[in-house]
Amino acid sequence: MSETPNSLFAEVIVPLAVEGTFSYIIPEDLMDKVQPGMRVEVEFGKSKKYAAIVHRISNTTTWQKIKPILDVLDEKPILSKKQLQFWEWMSEYYLCSLSDIMQATLPNFFRLSSETLIVKSDIEYQNLQLSDDEFLVLEALDLRNQISIFDAQLILQKKNVIRLIKSMMDMGLLQIMENLKEQKDIPKTKWIRLHSELRNSNQLLNERLNEIQKSENQTRLIINYLQNKKDYSWIRKNELVKKSDVNSTVADALIKKNIFEEIILDKYRYPETEKTISIVTLSQEQEKAKDEIKTSWESHDCCLLHGITGSGKTHIYISLIKETIASGRQVLFLLPEIALTSQLVLRLKKFFPEELLEYHSGVSMNNRAAIWSACLNNHPLIVGARSSVLLPFQNLGLIIVDEEHDASYKQSDPSPRYNARDAAILLAKDHHAKILLGTATPSLESFYNAAQSKYGYVNLSKRFGDSVLPEIKLIPIREATKFNRIKGHFTDDLLDEIKAQLALKKQILVFRNRRGYSPVIQCSNCNWEAQCDQCDIHLTVHKNSHALKCHICGIKKPIPTKCPQCSQNTLRMLGFGTEKIEEELNEFIKDTKIKRFDLDSARGKISQTQILEDFQDGEIQILVGTQMLSKGLDFENVSLVGVLNADQILFYPDFRAQERGFQLLTQLSGRSGRRGQIGQVIIQAHNTQHPVLKEVIQHDYNAFYKREIFEREKFGYPPIVRLIRIELRHRNIDTLIQASDHYSGRLRAKLGKRILGPAEPTVSKIKGSYAREMYIKLEKNQDLILKTKILLKEISQRILQEDTWKSLRIIIDVDPY
Repeated sequence: MSETPNSLFAEVIVPLAVEGTFSYIIPEDLMDKVQPGMRVEVEFGKSKKYAAIVHRISNTTTWQKIKPILDVLDEKPILSKKQLQFWEWMSEYYLCSLSDIMQATLPNFFRLSSETLIVKSDIEYQNLQLSDDEFLVLEALDLRNQISIFDAQLILQKKNVIRLIKSMMDMGLLQIMENLKEQKDIPKTKWIRLHSELRNSNQLLNERLNEIQKSENQTRLIINYLQNKKDYSWIRKNELVKKSDVNSTVADALIKKNIFEEIILDKYRYPETEKTISIVTLSQEQEKAKDEIKTSWESHDCCLLHGITGSGKTHIYISLIKETIASGRQVLFLLPEIALTSQLVLRLKKFFPEELLEYHSGVSMNNRAAIWSACLNNHPLIVGARSSVLLPFQNLGLIIVDEEHDASYKQSDPSPRYNARDAAILLAKDHHAKILLGTATPSLESFYNAAQSKYGYVNLSKRFGDSVLPEIKLIPIREATKFNRIKGHFTDDLLDEIKAQLALKKQILVFRNRRGYSPVIQCSNCNWEAQCDQCDIHLTVHKNSHALKCHICGIKKPIPTKCPQCSQNTLRMLGFGTEKIEEELNEFIKDTKIKRFDLDSARGKISQTQILEDFQDGEIQILVGTQMLSKGLDFENVSLVGVLNADQILFYPDFRAQERGFQLLTQLSGRSGRRGQIGQVIIQAHNTQHPVLKEVIQHDYNAFYKREIFEREKFGYPPIVRLIRIELRHRNIDTLIQASDHYSGRLRAKLGKRILGPAEPTVSKIKGSYAREMYIKLEKNQDLILKTKILLKEISQRILQEDTWKSLRIIIDVDPY
């Protein structure tokens, strides 16, 4: 297409791993249709078509060979101007491409390309009024089950088919292939409640109760229900049966008699709430904290709510959400891991049955696209994980970041390597919204910002109701070993307390921050150890699956019966993980229902939710897990938390090890004794004099903060300085060393002693590539930080242009913590 003086050009973002935007000329017949934020069909490379996002429109371009836009896919923008500006900020701040952000942001439903695989839905199409092209695509799918969009081009003998495919998806005729993978193997949950006839008539209810009074089990079950569900709401069938100490046939009999009604839902979905709670009742302390938050917002857009575990922060959140929605504005409620907070979603749905939408990786692709559209149309409340911060809000009034300290808010891989908490603060600023950071254990950055009066600060230091903080006891492992008061990895004190709590029909959490059976398998004769061929890391023993696994690249090998090097039967397992702990507990405590909760036993959202719901229902008595145990759990029957080998958390080679350790141990402690009872926490450690352990026992965050911030100031670590991490990877070690020396030399010439490294990282070989890392420590000077980021871009681009280093992988991580 030739250019004219009136030509317009669109800079578009393509869904590929490429830097920058690309210019396309807008044909005259599309000039009135193309707008920033819309998807357009473009050809990129040799004959491949993509749905690209229009970033901006101009009447000039520096590009020489310009291709035309082939079609416009949207009637109105799917991205707002504010969101495009937010993308620009993320790209500049986190040194990532707009394409990276596009792929992280848009649901697959919107990212169509020649390679996209499509399948036919269950809709019968034969009697529908469809075009010839639509019939041809559907008939092809009848024959081949799945085709790519490129296949559709060949079938129809047309170059531009993405608009047609998009239209057929909107009609529900087609789906993207990945949808089917997400719909398989979803377990179900049975819910029961009082039958609708009885909910509306006390007289009829009394008559039915009289009819079943001869059956002790049925009477006990219905009375238990009425005591637990005074509002006649839904309850999991298993939970009620367990609490009533009867079997499921008793509930089935009451269903047949129309005393209960039953529904069956996907395991992670919840019944619709008919009776909503319109009034949020706050305690005097909560009301005071809420007023202080609103007062702080008069001078600060961001407020840190520092509330101890069990203080009732959620009630304050709910009250503020109600006020924001009533004012006509949207609310974003961010959670670190949505799969672990199903209880919270269930609580929120009682207050916001129609307003609440969940957004996270466990939501199906079609639903993600629907939520995207709802957000564009001012849907009032979105609850989700970190990716929710990338949704297209139109009128955001409030963002709540719950457990703001949690490391899960930071995305480490792939790019964009953003922190959702920090991005949310900028997003709130763009929308002139307020933001509330809530936690029992603030990150040092947030508490430091509050201390510097950059954020508002509100303290909630009393637990809600009659609950009190748990009693924490330290057990020295060396002393227990010396006096033979240890069995396996459990001291007698911990084991005796576990048995005592089980006798009281209580539940227990046991924490070990290492999964698998044993982290090392070694030969005592020749010192051979099982190492990953692709990574610089030991292979972990997984006894249940009889495999050695690499926790980085995922490679699996069978566990050898004798040493592969000296052929002797002298192999031994060193260290222990959650699998070993589960085995020991089953050996020491018979006839007890024990379950693991780690990435091996609960990798996906469905399996995680299933384990937590089984624990909630009382089907699991002891839950053994990793740090996943500390996130968003609220179980009324947990009376004891046991922590094994706490030293490992505190001596990890990371400047944040003690901060993470304090947060983790405090959060774990908060799981115990949540409903009036005094909970117990037993921590086993070698160094019981460690200051962090003392501060955890005393529940003294302020003492921890003062000591830790002193060390950060002394040695120059965040939040005192800004940190940028650069990692270089290459399959050839000599090439990598040359490149990293050259890269660091270029940086050091401009930044001097601010550069640390290059050096081997903790894991120096990853998936077959060797790695070197370097850090940049920068004073909090915006001009210096901006110049450094520009310098990093320039050096990275130039080094990748060298033939010797073009296969080098450069990873830049801004705020790598």
